[in-house]
Amino acid sequence: MYASGNSSRRHRGKGRSGSVNRCLVALLCGCFWLPLDAAELGEHRVVDLDYGRALYQYFQGNELLAITHLMIAAESPRSRTQKDESNLLLADLYYGYGLYEESRQLFAELLTAEVSDSVQNRIWFNLARLRYEQGYYDQARDLLSRINDRLPAHIETERKYLLTNLYLGNRQYDEAADLSNQIDAGSIWKIYARYNLAVSMIEDDRYEQGKSLLERIGKLEATTTELLALRDRANLSLGLKQLRMELNEAALESLSRIRLEGPFSNQALLASGWAWYRQNQFDKALLPWRVLLRRNAVDAATQEAILAIPSNYAESGQNLLAVRNYEAAAKQFDAQLQLLDGALASIQNDGLIAALRENALLYDRRSLQRLPPSSDVTPQLHTLLASAEFQREIRRYQQLLDIRDSLRYWGNSFPALELMLEERRRGFEQRLPELQRTTSFDRLELLVDQRDQFAAEVQAIESKQDYLALASPAEKEHFDRLQRVTDAIGKIGTQRNTGYQQDMLRLLSGLLHYELATDYPVRFWKTKKQLILLDRALDESDRRVDSLRRISERTKLEFEIFQGRIRGQIERIKNLRGNVTELLQQQENHINGLAIEAIRQQQQHIVQLRLSARFELAKLYDKLAAEQ
Repeated sequence: MYASGNSSRRHRGKGRSGSVNRCLVALLCGCFWLPLDAAELGEHRVVDLDYGRALYQYFQGNELLAITHLMIAAESPRSRTQKDESNLLLADLYYGYGLYEESRQLFAELLTAEVSDSVQNRIWFNLARLRYEQGYYDQARDLLSRINDRLPAHIETERKYLLTNLYLGNRQYDEAADLSNQIDAGSIWKIYARYNLAVSMIEDDRYEQGKSLLERIGKLEATTTELLALRDRANLSLGLKQLRMELNEAALESLSRIRLEGPFSNQALLASGWAWYRQNQFDKALLPWRVLLRRNAVDAATQEAILAIPSNYAESGQNLLAVRNYEAAAKQFDAQLQLLDGALASIQNDGLIAALRENALLYDRRSLQRLPPSSDVTPQLHTLLASAEFQREIRRYQQLLDIRDSLRYWGNSFPALELMLEERRRGFEQRLPELQRTTSFDRLELLVDQRDQFAAEVQAIESKQDYLALASPAEKEHFDRLQRVTDAIGKIGTQRNTGYQQDMLRLLSGLLHYELATDYPVRFWKTKKQLILLDRALDESDRRVDSLRRISERTKLEFEIFQGRIRGQIERIKNLRGNVTELLQQQENHINGLAIEAIRQQQQHIVQLRLSARFELAKLYDKLAAEQ
């Protein structure tokens, strides 16, 4: 986001008159932000997702949401590939909100980091713009001089514009002229710079040079609203200067180039009337003034025209007409003062705030440009409503309302979060007994005891080389059968010859023992391996049981933590809503205060005009009385 010419509002160069500065800032009507064009956007590659989201919101005009995205991204554990660009955008957004100290701190942090030359140059530029806005012009000039490479086109033109104003502040007109010529021809900054240069020259007794520049601006082929307004402003500035120099015919020529429906048309009509008046062409002077009378009655130019018409009649010797018009002017001023008193009462009863809300101005920043809010207050505040300062205050009020709505939405979300948390807690508590059974240490200890018994048996087999203990069930069955045969032979051995059977029995028993003895190493190794695998399985079971127990305990604790966080956030949101409500009230009071001040200034102006009307009327009465 890059500020346009409004940064020259508070510029006060050494040795310059106040009128020069007023002329310099007059060009800022309707110009606040200068967007990037499509080609420049194409050159900027977005890689980081969070930065891209913020950038999207920024170009949609949602600066507050863009700041929110950037601040959330700063707290995110995710790696950010465009952190410097994000901080640069955030600092620029802070600048746009008038948070100059926060903006300066971010720029300072960026300078201490390892950033590319292009980012560093943009930091120097933003710091220079910040110092310029704060009135530190020497520091701004020094910071601009540190830029060692050409900036992107949309920034480079503004840099040259700032330098041009700095040159003008020191009356370095030649340097300012050279630099303004270097600004890209297609940039609005070039025209602003030349306008400032022209006005400065005219106010510094360089009339011919300034006139030439203003005439060129005043004859531009303009297609945009901004250029049309600037063209009218150039013609008005030149016409008013010529009127002060009593160059009445030249002033009329300059004023004639101003549109009748433009923002400066009322002033042009008033000045045109005075130009004809000074040439003693009183009938022609009445024409633009009568046009003014059909316009906004509370406009300063219209009010002065109300008083100028009877003055014109008096000057042309038409005293009776002058008296009638002075009387009408005094009555009209009285009526306007009554209207202003009513407007003050309405403002004090929040009539202005209600009118702004009812016309959706707070939700559509372009609605005021299309149609001012209808109210008994707004006709008296047309100048204030169109001013950049008042628009900025309305924008801040709108953003506070947005924050309040966001806080309300978040506050209304907490009951749902509490319900979700309670459902999860209930589900966990229902599954917890089954989980505890599956993770019982008693079962694990029983298995450990059984393993220890098995290990003892293995150790006994190994120490005794007891291969019989490793016999399979079938082999044990064979041994049992051999034993039963032995018992049977023993019973019948006294009755008959069993020598053959005993030989066969010894042979079979020997073969079975031989097989077990020779197969013992393999069988024992397998048994040992089973013990090792059992130990591993028990270790894994132990770890899982311990993990499940810790998860159970941590889950219980997390439920308490989440509940505490929800309660804490509810309290925090409540406090923030209270703060925002207070800030909203302060902002409403500030907006009403600006409006009341504007109304009172109008009252003072009308009171002076009414006094002048009555004074001139008294003089005419005395003159007519003397003639009789």
